[in-house]
Amino acid sequence: MRALDRSMAALVILLAAALWIAHLLNLIPPAFADLLSRAAPALLIALGLALLLGRRARYGNLIALGVTFALVGGVVAISFNREASLFREDYVESLEYTLPPNVVSVRLSAALRRTEVAVRAVEGRTLSGEFRGSLESLLVPSYRIEGDVAILELQETQREGLLRLDQVGRGRLTLSLPTAVSIEGLSLSVSQGDLSLEAEPLALRNVQIVLASGNLNAQFGRSVGLLAELRASDALTVRLPPDLLAEIALRGNGAREPRFDEARYTRRIDNVLVPTLGETQAQLTLEANGAITIE
Repeated sequence: MRALDRSMAALVILLAAALWIAHLLNLIPPAFADLLSRAAPALLIALGLALLLGRRARYGNLIALGVTFALVGGVVAISFNREASLFREDYVESLEYTLPPNVVSVRLSAALRRTEVAVRAVEGRTLSGEFRGSLESLLVPSYRIEGDVAILELQETQREGLLRLDQVGRGRLTLSLPTAVSIEGLSLSVSQGDLSLEAEPLALRNVQIVLASGNLNAQFGRSVGLLAELRASDALTVRLPPDLLAEIALRGNGAREPRFDEARYTRRIDNVLVPTLGETQAQLTLEANGAITIE
């Protein structure tokens, strides 16, 4: 074995031993130690490659080093993606606001990260919700009353500092909207996650939903005057009651072959569905890269 080969092998062994001792002495942050434990086999591979290629291939040590970095990066990326795709319940945030008698409408907005969302209607005058997710998430609510309108704003942020991979993951948010008041505005933005909206008993006015990655399933009631803009990266399904006559603009790849009742709607050349009979009572814009279905 040449001197360079021995040096490479010795360096790998010393580095592995130093990192292990530092870990035992709690000198390494838990998040970094977690990554090292997952990538530790790559150091053994580097040692094996240095011994095998050092004398047999030109630039063998450099090849071994390059393969090691690639393996470490691959292990970290795969581990993060796997853990980040799991739903967690380590962090729970509950919301509950009883609306004062003078409040007649609600405005709700939420900007979320990797979160699955379910919006439903409940009887009474209580605006509530529950978030369950990983320790990397932090849900920041802001609630206030302006005149006769209750305003709730939700912001999901990432906690500062490094976390172990088993502390990252996806979350679930359930929002319960009261039927005793009208929902003047509903604005939801999600970076990654599916969303379901069950709003049949609700009186909705303005709805904006944007899913950067996910499927959207929305069910509306007879909300005359409804203005809704729904965008999803994947599939989008909307259910409307027969007695709500809606004009529906179709956008995105899903507008090429939308699924709808041809006896109920007429499709114009500009990809807008108009009611076959009667005047328009609501306007919707649906944009999706996946299938668009109107039921």
